[in-house]
Amino acid sequence: MFQQKNTQKLTIVLTAVIVVILAAVVVFFVSDSMQKPSEHLGYAMGSEITVIFYGNDKKDIADEIFDSIANLDTKLISRKSAASEIYSLNENGTAELSEETLGYIKKALEICEYSDGALDITIGSLSSLWDFDSAKNKIPEEHEIAEILSFSGYEKISIDAYTVTLGENQIVDLGALGKGIACDTAKTILDNNNIRSALIKVGGTVMTYSDTEYKEWNIGIRAPDATDLSAFLKISLKGSKFISTSGNYEKFFTADEKIYHHILDPETGYPAENNLKSVTVISENGLVSDALSTACFVLGIEKSAELLEKYNSQAIFVDKQNNVYIPDDMISSCTILNDSYRISSYE
Repeated sequence: MFQQKNTQKLTIVLTAVIVVILAAVVVFFVSDSMQKPSEHLGYAMGSEITVIFYGNDKKDIADEIFDSIANLDTKLISRKSAASEIYSLNENGTAELSEETLGYIKKALEICEYSDGALDITIGSLSSLWDFDSAKNKIPEEHEIAEILSFSGYEKISIDAYTVTLGENQIVDLGALGKGIACDTAKTILDNNNIRSALIKVGGTVMTYSDTEYKEWNIGIRAPDATDLSAFLKISLKGSKFISTSGNYEKFFTADEKIYHHILDPETGYPAENNLKSVTVISENGLVSDALSTACFVLGIEKSAELLEKYNSQAIFVDKQNNVYIPDDMISSCTILNDSYRISSYE
C-alpha cells in the first residue's frame, strides 16, 4: 500500500509584536517590539513567497521582488519553462548563457566538486524518473536508474566562455539551489533600495535582512515529525543570514513500510539513506545555504564538516532518534522548544 504526504500550505498569523509563519519546512518567529511589520505574499517557483518589512511599508519593493523572482525562474533557471536559459540548455545540449545564469552554473559546479558529488546538478532525469511531485508513488526499476546514472555526472559539463555544453543525455536541474538564488535576488533589491529591516521566505529558505549586524532575529525550525507544524528549536541570529532546511518529510511516499523521500543520492540513484531527518544550514549566501542543506543531508554529519568549513557555514542536524547536533559556538544561541528533542555533541 502506497501513501503520500503533501507539503502543507503556508499559514500566516500576524500581531503587532510577533510574526509567526508556519510552513512545511521552516517555522520562524520574528520579534520586533519597536516596529510594526507589514507583509506581502506572492507566488513563484511553485512556492508561496513572503516579504515582510519593518518600519515603513514598501509595497513597490515587494512587487519588484516578486517580479524579479518570477523572471529569474521562468527566463533563467527553470528546467520546465520553455522560455528559460536552462530549458534551452537541456533541450539542445549546449547553449550560450547570460553572465547571470553562467554564474549560477559555475557556483553550483564548484559545490558539486567540493561535496564530492553529494550535490550533482546533472540528475534532472533521475528526479523526473522518481517524480515526487506527482502522486504515482512508484519505485523506478533498477535498470532505469542505472541507465540514467551512466549519463549523469557534473564533471561531464564543459564551459567555454559563455557557452555551456552538457554530457550526453544530461538534464541540468537547479532545483536544489533555486530558492536560495531567489533570496539572493531579493537581497540585491533590498540593498539597492536602502531597506533597513526585512525578512524574506521562499520555500524552505529564509533570509533575515538588517542594515546592522546587531539586530536579532529569532528563527524557529519545524519539528520534522510534528503534525501541527510546531517548532522544536529556536535560533537567535544577528544581522543578515540565509537559513535553508532540507528534510526527508517534505516530499515522500511509503512502500512496504519503507519511506522513499525526494533527497536523492547521486551515487546510488535512490533516496539518501542515513540516520538523518533534517539538516538546517546557516550561511551568508542563499545559493550556498540551499545547496549545502541538500549536500549535507546526503553526506551525513561527519562528512559535512569540511564542506561547511569551506563555505563558512554552520549546520544543525536532526537524526531519527531526535538528537539535535549543533555546532559548539551556536549552542548558546539555540533553545530547544520540544522536550522530545535533545542537544547532542558533534563529537
